[in-house]
Parts: sequence; structure tokens; C-alpha cells
Amino acid sequence: MIHRIQAVLAGLVTLSLVILLGRWWSNSLPPLGRLFSPQEGFWQNADPVDLNFSGRVSLPGLSDSAFVWFDDRLVPHLFATNEKDLYFLEGYVTAEFRLWQMELQVRAAAGRVSEILGPAALNFDRLQRRKGMVTAAEAALEELDQDSLSKMVTDAYTAGVNAWIGSLDYRKLPLEYKLLGYRPEPWSPLKCALLTKYMSDMLTGDVNSIENTNALRILSSQDFWKIYPDFPAGLDPIVPEGTRFDPPRAIAKAPPGPAPIAQAGPAGIYFEDRHDPDNGSNNWAVDGRKTRSGAPILCNDPHLDLNLPSLWYEIQLSCGNMNVYGVSLPGAPGVIIGFNDSIAFGETNAERDVKDYFAIRFRDASRRQYRWKNGWKQTELRAEKIRIRGQQSFTDTVAYTVFGPVTYDPGFPSPASPGQSLASHWVGMDPSDEGKCIYLLDHATGYPGFLEALSYFQSPGQNFAYADKAGHIAIWEQGKFPLLWRGQGKFVMPGQDSSWDWQGYIPYGENPHVVNPADGFVSSANQQPTDSTYPYYYSGDFKGYRGGRINQVLRSLHNITIDDMEKLQTDVYNSFAAASLPFLLSHLQTGGLEAGEKIWLDSLRGWDLFNEPYETGPSLFQLWWDSLYADLWSGYLPQAASRVPLPDDRISLGLMQADSGLHFLSPIPPRIRGLRAMDQDAFHKAMAAATRAGDRRLQWGIFQGTNIMHLTKLAAFSYEGLYTGGGEHIVNATKRTHGPSWRMIVQMSDPVRAVGIFPGGENGNPGSRFYGNMIRDWVAGRYYPLHFMKGNHPDDPDIQYRVQYYR
Repeated sequence: MIHRIQAVLAGLVTLSLVILLGRWWSNSLPPLGRLFSPQEGFWQNADPVDLNFSGRVSLPGLSDSAFVWFDDRLVPHLFATNEKDLYFLEGYVTAEFRLWQMELQVRAAAGRVSEILGPAALNFDRLQRRKGMVTAAEAALEELDQDSLSKMVTDAYTAGVNAWIGSLDYRKLPLEYKLLGYRPEPWSPLKCALLTKYMSDMLTGDVNSIENTNALRILSSQDFWKIYPDFPAGLDPIVPEGTRFDPPRAIAKAPPGPAPIAQAGPAGIYFEDRHDPDNGSNNWAVDGRKTRSGAPILCNDPHLDLNLPSLWYEIQLSCGNMNVYGVSLPGAPGVIIGFNDSIAFGETNAERDVKDYFAIRFRDASRRQYRWKNGWKQTELRAEKIRIRGQQSFTDTVAYTVFGPVTYDPGFPSPASPGQSLASHWVGMDPSDEGKCIYLLDHATGYPGFLEALSYFQSPGQNFAYADKAGHIAIWEQGKFPLLWRGQGKFVMPGQDSSWDWQGYIPYGENPHVVNPADGFVSSANQQPTDSTYPYYYSGDFKGYRGGRINQVLRSLHNITIDDMEKLQTDVYNSFAAASLPFLLSHLQTGGLEAGEKIWLDSLRGWDLFNEPYETGPSLFQLWWDSLYADLWSGYLPQAASRVPLPDDRISLGLMQADSGLHFLSPIPPRIRGLRAMDQDAFHKAMAAATRAGDRRLQWGIFQGTNIMHLTKLAAFSYEGLYTGGGEHIVNATKRTHGPSWRMIVQMSDPVRAVGIFPGGENGNPGSRFYGNMIRDWVAGRYYPLHFMKGNHPDDPDIQYRVQYYR
């Protein structure tokens, strides 16, 4: 593969420059002589195009023979005679194709990136340690070890990973180890737990209590709730509006006294870096009354960061009474999103707030004691030694309180408020065994088994969609959700006693859910799970437009096919533009427009509201809206805009529609001059930017485009400038570096029919033809059949390679 070898060489040159410039890596170069060696260096990572993956492999860790069939996309289909061997083999095969990625992710989870990337990663590592990620993983592992089944699965998977690591010499090392000059460590069950906590942290929704605290210091309470409402108008929630709920079995009682904001500490509190706010997903299930086949169809597409190697590893696991297909997280056993012979399941992020901050008052700079009730309580100080490549180690001491670790304090200061100390209380710190949920889902044969599986799932909160061959569909919002009074957790809470802490958790059976609805479908797209009549308080970072569009289409469809669902998953209709563009146009004065602006205006008027890659309308609209949005909120929040959460697009549009004078907060700043004037100014600015860009660069597929970057950010290993449609507020939520990370559609007929795709490839080696082989088809909105193989059909024509494993 000459082109891939050239890419590797180009990547090496780029990496060398990065090292020399000291941007990420230390000054210690990898041993270049060995790296360039034709016998064992990076040349060995360039797989021949016709590489045959078939063979026989001796694996002493197995108790019996097993085999793997690979299909035309190198998806492994694993068959074993017992579950211990099956999970051992899953660990082995996953590590064979994704080891470096697995290791990097758990290093990031544990705050150990500085060991390989040097001092530039130190603050990231400190933050991970101060979140308590390892402590959380240790608690999860202790819980897991108490269940003999969970322990067997995790131990077998770990042994399989280590069997692959033990087979590696320098020649067989993944390319990234050679470039960065280090070797893999042995795997452990703790690393499986760390990966789970890493995903939980990434998907923890609406951690805005610090920013909300800042906002309430500059806004009246009335104005705050006006621009940050819990239940905005126009909801289309997961549980249909008007659903009657039973009275609550538990009630949270607010403590007497002043509002907690009055005791939370000075304004200007630091807020942490966080993941993409659009981490979310779509899922839905339609029952047989609405499908052409008469069988339910389930669809799922999680929206996450787009990287190479891909976040997901497609796999089939078959043993005895289990035969499951879908995607796994490299580094953790089981299929997380997928289907078996009886059921299909897929998840979206609940976006619920399950992490709060508490203001801690230390007795002195030693942080050995903090104020608690009427006295002082001892902290638990944990010394976190962080090894740094090319430098001496750094030791960070983290104080633990009754709430959890103190994430921010004078030792990890905020530039705006160096004296503030904040402890975090996060559901993810509680002992849990989400792996047991995945195991039971993979084995479930019907709705009771599905419910049993969900009872083990605590964090991150997810919306689990369900369909089965018996014709049932359902959706459950499942997680461990705190029992709160209205507004609790919305702001930084006082940490001097337990009055402001959580008062328990919402009973599992009262989490929002829908089973076999009359409408014939269930769906979620990160919107509110309920309307305001739900008897338990919650808040979150919810989205509205995707869910509304999905429900609109599903209500209108009948005789649904897999093709119809493909069109819906890749739908690029811009519901937000449909709601806002006519409004913006109605307030625009066209008489004084320049000739060039009139041309752009005609383009906007002629746009059909679909964010197709070849259209200029989406770019013109986005420029106009972004300009108006920035002028509006920089007028109302000029100094605090970097320290408070800005209202989302839906709220902003609603406020403008309700008051064209834009007098919805007080006092009215001089820069707020009414909608007509500000709309006109925003249009001029946007069209000037459009003129500078030119027609070609305004095509949406270029203006936004998509980059799928290798985890090292090396361009030679990445796919940049992809010509994509979709975007924010759109069912096809593809953005520049974020979007549908796995698309799956399953029809629960007999036999099961399924299609899917993810933007990457099964092999994490940049020198393999299976590294990014699915990306172009993903961009084009195409799907592949998911070959749900049977172990007693060795003549299956979809088998491309066969590997026999023996003791």
C-alpha cells in the first residue's frame, strides 16, 4: 500500500516537527533507527491490500476451541462453546485491532496522558484526578467483583487483551506506539471500569451550576428563569404531553432559610472545560402496525466526537443461548447498542443534571479540615503522583469531602476566583455495575429481561429504546437520578452541612417511560423526557428541534420500511431555520440593500430549508443568525458572556418573537435597539462575511464540512474536508468534528434484518485498507447489511476470512 506508507512517512515528518516545536510531545524523540527499520519499524504497519486474515492461532488461555469469521468489512463474528472463552476472545480480537486506542482512552480517564505527551497535558491530568475518576472506577470494580458473573466476564476479557499484548514484539506494535516511543501496559479489570467512567463523565449532562451561579448574580430571579427555563414552550417530550403520572413515592424538601445562591461564594467562579454540548443521539422504534413487514423496527444513531480509530468496534458474539450483534466500546466487554435473536436496543443521552458543586470552607491552607455543621470535619487527602514525560513527576493533593472530591481550590486555581473551593457530587462516583446491564441486554429474550437489565444501569443516564419479535416497543429513561426540590442543583450549593445535599434518588420504576403507545412509535433525541406535570424535579441541557422533526415524520409515515428509516436518519431538514428564517425575513428592510446583498437575499428566499452540502442557503442563514445572536447577548451580557451559560437558540428565538422591542430583561442596555434595527445590522454583517467567503466556500459542505481526525491529530492519519450535510438542530446532526458515530436500523422480523455504518473502519491501523474504508459511504448516507451469522452455517457466502483458535 504505497499511498498509506507515504501517509505514514508524512505523519512521521509532521510528528517530528511537533516534537521539535514542543507543542505536545517531550524532547525525547523515539529511537529513529529502529523506527525506520524495514524489518521492524513503521514499514511493518503498512498492510498489503490483499492481506489474508485467515489462519490458525494457538491461545493457551482458551478452555476449548473457538473460531472467528470476518466479513468483507473485517467485522469479527465470534463463536465459542462457553462464555468465558467468548469474552476472552472478544478481548483478544478487540486488542488486535484497537489496542492503542483502548490504552489512550483509559490513560485519559485516569489522568495519565502526561506520561506519554509531556507537560502540555498536565492540567488535563490534574482535572481528571480531581474529578475522582480512578476513585469512581475503583468503587465500580469493587461492586463488580461482588457479582460472580460480572467478574467472570471482565476477568476473561482482560485475560484476552493481555494475551494479545503478550504476543507483541516491536515489529507488531501499533504504529502510534512506535511514533510516540512507548509500549503498552498490561490490561486490568480496573481499566475496563475506567473506560465506563470515562464515557459516563463525557455524557454527564448539564453541568452548569457554576455558570448559573454567576448568571444569578447579574440577573434577577425572574429574568434568570425567563432565559433559562426548565420547560420552554413548544415541547415534544419523550413521554407525550398530557400523560398522567402517579403521585410521587418520595418528595424532596427544601431547607428553610435564604436562597443558597446567597451563600455560594464570590462571583466569577471558574468553570471547567467540557465535552461537546451536542453529545447526544437519536433513537426510535415503530411497532408492526406502522411497518410494511408487520415487524417492529428500531433505529439508533449516537452523536459523539468523530475520531479515528472510531469510538465503536462492530462485532458479533455467539455462544450457547446468546447470539448478539452490534457495537462495543473497545476496552469493555459486550455489545452496547445492537440486537440478538429476540430483541433490539439502542440508547440516547438523557442530558439530565446528575453532578452538583458545593462551596467548601477550609479551616486553613492545609485543607485538612472543612466547615461542617457546627464544627470542623476531617478531609481525606489523597496524593496524586502524575508522571510527566521528560520532566520530574508532579504531586497534586486532592481533598475528599462528604460530597466527593474538591475539584477546584487554591491549588488548582481559577484565574477569575483563585480562592474558591468547590467539591463535586456526581452520581458516577457511586458504586455501580453497568457491565451487568450490558450482559443482560445481550442475553435478553423479551421485555422482562430488558427491564431486569436496566435495573443495573446507573450512569450516565440514558434513554433505552426497545423492540422485540413479539411486537412490543418501549423506551425507558434509565439512570440514578437525584431526588431534588425545584432549582436544587441548578446553582452552587452551600457545603457547610447536609441541608443542601441530595435527599435520595427517584425510584427506578418512576423514571419516565412509554410502553406500546397508541401512536405506534417511541422516540428520543435528547429533549425533555416529560412535560412539567412529572412529579419529580429535574433539569438538564435538552434539545428540541431534532425530536420534533423525528416525531413529525413518524406520525406521518405508514407501511414503513428500512429504506424509510435510512432517509429519516440522514434527513437534513433544518427545523430551526424553518422556525426562525421567516421571522428574520419579516423584520428585514430590503429597500436599502446593496446589489450583492439582494443576490444573497434571493438565495435565502429560494432555499428549501434542507442543509444539503451543495446549498449556500444554510451558510447564509447561519451567518445571519449567529450575527444577530451574538449582538443580542453581548448587549445584555457584555462582561459575563464568558462566565455564564448563553441561552440556547430555541429560547432566544422565542424571546424575540414575544417582544420585538427586545425588552425582555432589565435594565435595557443601550446596545439593544429593537429587533428591526438589530436584524438589519446582523444581515449586513452576515452578507459582508458571505461576500468575503465567495460562492464556493459558502457551499454548506465546505462552509461547515467535517473532519474526522486521528486521536493524535496528525493530518496524514485523518480524513479532512468531508463534504457533508446536516448540522445542529437537524436529525442528521453531522457537524465539523461531531456527529452520528454509528447508524443502525434493525427490523425484528424472522430472520432479523439490519443495516448500519460508522465513519471509520474496524482496523485501528492507519496502514490498513480497513482503517477508514466506510467513511465515504457514511458521508453519502449509505448503509451496509449487518451479517447476523449462525455458527452452524460455515458455508455462509458473507464469510471472507476464517480464524481457528485452539488451546
